[in-house]
Amino acid sequence: MTGGSGDLWMVMTVFGVIVLGAVIAWGLRRNRKITPRQDRVAEERTRDVYDAENRDAKENRA
Repeated sequence: MTGGSGDLWMVMTVFGVIVLGAVIAWGLRRNRKITPRQDRVAEERTRDVYDAENRDAKENRA
């Protein structure tokens, strides 16, 4: 490319892809630190929320 703006655009695009990849890798690494106990608690709380929603739906139908 003859203009400097085209080169700058290419550098910014490549740099953006590298930064995005680094952020995704960091997020995945950070979220894998869940302990088995935390996973069990999350599952129990989710089940409690679904049970409460089902109970409310049944009460509203009656």
